[in-house]
Amino acid sequence: MSDVVEAYGVQLIGETDWFTAIEICRVCQLNLEAVIEFADLGLVSPRGGSPQDWRLPAAAVPRLATAARLMRDLGVNVSGAVLAVELLEGRRELQRQISELERLTHR
Repeated sequence: MSDVVEAYGVQLIGETDWFTAIEICRVCQLNLEAVIEFADLGLVSPRGGSPQDWRLPAAAVPRLATAARLMRDLGVNVSGAVLAVELLEGRRELQRQISELERLTHR
C-alpha cells in the first residue's frame, strides 16, 4: 500500500496531526488574513504566538476548506462562512443523533 501512496504523492494525515497556518492556507486555498479572522470568530483554535507561528489541528482542515468554498463559490463573507459551517455541522450532528435513536428504537 505504501507504494501506491508514494506513486501518487499522497500523504495521509491523522486526526492528531498538526499543520502550520501557512500549510493550512495552501491546502484550503485561503489567505492568512482569512485564517486569522476565522480564529478571531472561533471557527478554529490555533496554537502558537503570532499567526505565522500558529499550528492548527488536522481536524480544522474540513471546516476551513468548507468555509473557503463558501467564500469562493458563493461570495459569502468570513462571518457568513463561519455561521454556515457551524449550521452545517449542527445539522450533521442532529442527523447522527436521529440515526442513532432510530437504530435504538428498532431493536
